[in-house]
Amino acid sequence: MYDLIGDIHGHAAELRRLLAKLDYTPDAAGVYRHAAGRQVIFVGDFIDRGPAIRETLQVVRGMVDGGAALAVMGNHEYNALAFWTPDPAGGYLRPHRPHHVAQHARTMAEFAAPERQAEWRDYLAWFMRLPLFLELPGLRVVHACWDARYIAQLRQWLPDDRLTPEFLLRASRPGSAEIDAVEITLKGHETDLPDAHHFFDKDGHRRDKMRTAWWRDPAAATYNDYYLEPIAALANQPVDVAALPDASYYQDETPVFFGHYWLRGEPRLLTPHSVCLDYSVAKGGELVAYRWHGEQELTPGGLLTA
Repeated sequence: MYDLIGDIHGHAAELRRLLAKLDYTPDAAGVYRHAAGRQVIFVGDFIDRGPAIRETLQVVRGMVDGGAALAVMGNHEYNALAFWTPDPAGGYLRPHRPHHVAQHARTMAEFAAPERQAEWRDYLAWFMRLPLFLELPGLRVVHACWDARYIAQLRQWLPDDRLTPEFLLRASRPGSAEIDAVEITLKGHETDLPDAHHFFDKDGHRRDKMRTAWWRDPAAATYNDYYLEPIAALANQPVDVAALPDASYYQDETPVFFGHYWLRGEPRLLTPHSVCLDYSVAKGGELVAYRWHGEQELTPGGLLTA
């Protein structure tokens, strides 16, 4: 079966500790493997922020290419591809604005040496081969949001669920259907905050839109339940469902595993069929895994930390 691991963000030491805790050991080639044939599934975001990005990529790619793991693309891998892909109209598909550069700075620093630049280009080519999501017997894996409507669109455009250069270009154009599908799948749903409320995100940027808990029924939730950042003035108010542009939510009984949301505190299930594995290792939190044995209803006992 599978051991699913959350966002690593260059924290290779924590990754090695977690793999050891899950009983994966390196073989003669240095590839971590499980003696009973279990596989890891990585939920994306291997790069940026952390102290050992190159080492993290070596471990993750070694396992994937060696058949000991599967992986989906995270928004940071997607952003890196757009950051380094020239735009035919000039510049790059992800403009080199100061906050984009700052977000990617640790990765650029690790591959800045001339002898490592070919290696970095090879990793970018590898990112292009990562699927945007996985649907396997009994479970689903996506970096941020499993919305069946956008998954279906991506499958129409990308028959093997992987990016193409043509799609990456189309998905860089504001207002395109492609950018909507990628943004929601890799970054999640957002909605406007009511009554001119705002918050400051983990990087200090002022936001008047907030990511929402797409796994939760908003009609049965307070803003504290539904928004992924605390807004004290709204905390216990019922969600105004009529004001939402889209009140759909995940109701399937197939377990879905994802990362992305920088959760804090004790790792927990979100619903019996959904779990986020991102507990902010890059902000002093923990690297989290779920050991899956094929169960349809997830259990708190499946969660482990490094």
